Amino acid sequence: MLPNVDQDTVQQTAATAMEIPEFVIGRYYSRKKEITGRFGGSGRNGIAPSRRSPAIFLFTGTGEQHGYKDRLGFDYLDYVGEGQIDNMQMIKGNLAIASHADNGRALHVFQMTGKGKPCMYLGEFACHSHFSDQGVDRNGKMRSVIVFRLIPVSQTLRCELEDHDSLDGDDSTAQGKPEDLAALREAAVAACRPGGPNSDPKEGVRLAYVRSLRIKRYVRARAHGHCELCDAPAPFNRKSDGTPYLEPHHINRLSDGGLDHPKYVGAICPTCHRLIHFGENGQHRNDELRARIAAKEAPFAGGNGE
Repeated sequence: MLPNVDQDTVQQTAATAMEIPEFVIGRYYSRKKEITGRFGGSGRNGIAPSRRSPAIFLFTGTGEQHGYKDRLGFDYLDYVGEGQIDNMQMIKGNLAIASHADNGRALHVFQMTGKGKPCMYLGEFACHSHFSDQGVDRNGKMRSVIVFRLIPVSQTLRCELEDHDSLDGDDSTAQGKPEDLAALREAAVAACRPGGPNSDPKEGVRLAYVRSLRIKRYVRARAHGHCELCDAPAPFNRKSDGTPYLEPHHINRLSDGGLDHPKYVGAICPTCHRLIHFGENGQHRNDELRARIAAKEAPFAGGNGE
């Protein structure tokens, strides 16, 4: 059983919450003034984890002379990791991408248009797999490169909105019963951890849906039928299975869809969900939800990197 939420902790955490970046797809932004200059992060590297927000900024479109040849498809982006000489290693920026869901950090991707020129925002992506490829380093030597298969977060929005608890291809052996909160959390956290190399795009999408489903199952069970923001009972029960109707909300995103760790997803009523997105004090209520979820998840802190 999770502990009651301490209101003093909620208020203190909400007051110190980090700013969440918000960009518009297709719009151009100055890296120096509006991206890393505003939220922190390297002003030159292609992978720039923010120092002041739960985000990692990725820049694509340059650096082919160093072996960085990204491939943008219809519904995915194969993004080459960092490291200009010798084989790439799963460290620093590369590890930050692979672990972004586990750490609750959004991946914001920008298309470079030239040195010092504005960058076009391509959208928020999630890393679902990675694999090794061959390429040349800065000195023209063949080496092993890490390629991350990134998928737009909108790809998993369907699973977020679907009002059922089954998904083709979910072969988990630890689904847990609705009341088995520990098993549900274990399955959700395991789905967020970086997986092994996998170059199959279809498998990446399948794993994305599975991860999203497991998180949704857990946060609904954690809520015990009450909105995790306003504490009111769910407005109605689902006709499909009679369970309380609550909607998943990603605290570290201002848009819905995509993946996150259970520590950064709340189960809230439709009214609070729309208040966060469209209300004049939506950011404040989102920060309050962050604090409430942090208090609920605090007992699990420190165990296996969770």
